[in-house]
Amino acid sequence: MPAGSAEEIDVAVAAAAWAAGDLVLDVRTPEEYANGHVAGARNVPLSRLPAAVRGLPPGQLITVCTSGGRSWQAAQRLAALGRTALSVRGGTKAWRAAGHPVVTGPLPGSASRPGLLRRLLSRRR
Repeated sequence: MPAGSAEEIDVAVAAAAWAAGDLVLDVRTPEEYANGHVAGARNVPLSRLPAAVRGLPPGQLITVCTSGGRSWQAAQRLAALGRTALSVRGGTKAWRAAGHPVVTGPLPGSASRPGLLRRLLSRRR
């Protein structure tokens, strides 16, 4: 995917990118974030995204919100700023429904990611 592009992805692709170490940006309000977010996600509300982009590490970014609308807006804004961003279709609702780790509270929580082999084998059972 070229730099400065945005794409909407399903939760399985998002989980694989997350497991590979891509940064997840939760673009909801701090209150929404505290009620449940992707483990290890950084909270950058959509309204603060342009100011925060300089402090983000290089590489592809995954954007997420509750159901996908704001995260798509965030991905498009990031693309306009020259970043590559993937928006999670279905947001944290889809992430949680797929059984991926969600934590509560104002801190990112553990971003402990299972190894690829373990994840693939667990799907076969």
